[in-house]
Amino acid sequence: MVGGESGAANRHQPAGDFTQCLNHLFASVTYQSDNGRTQSYSTPYVARKITEDPSHETTVSRVYLAGLRSGRNTNPTIAVVKAVAKFFDERRTPDMPPITAAYLLGVEEVEEVEELERKLTDRQVRTIAMRAGEMTPAMRRQLLRMLDALDEQALPAAADRD
Repeated sequence: MVGGESGAANRHQPAGDFTQCLNHLFASVTYQSDNGRTQSYSTPYVARKITEDPSHETTVSRVYLAGLRSGRNTNPTIAVVKAVAKFFDERRTPDMPPITAAYLLGVEEVEEVEELERKLTDRQVRTIAMRAGEMTPAMRRQLLRMLDALDEQALPAAADRD
């Protein structure tokens, strides 16, 4: 039994929040110590193993990983999320479902997040996103209506070229 939960089905329920999902993995993916006791992996151990993993170039410090666990650091890169998921997936018990970056992010498809990252590399897109983040919800709705109108104008122009 892990953290008062019983059964394999309850041991891998996404909490919907990266910090909660990460902490759930630390609590539920365990190992047997030399004296036969069930132990959780420590933050420094996980950070070291991720950094030492030759299958990727991602490095994670124990301080950064502790910040992710506490919610102090809230914006990990996809590479970090994938490396954390890989660490725990390789150590999960066979009765647990696979641990993926999508689980940690609470999204259906990691490709969606990767597409968003690609789009955010454009400086103008980042500037628009940053300014939209400072708007009130009403202003964002108005901006979305304006973008929808621009899309509608662009569709007939594209059809005329065909």
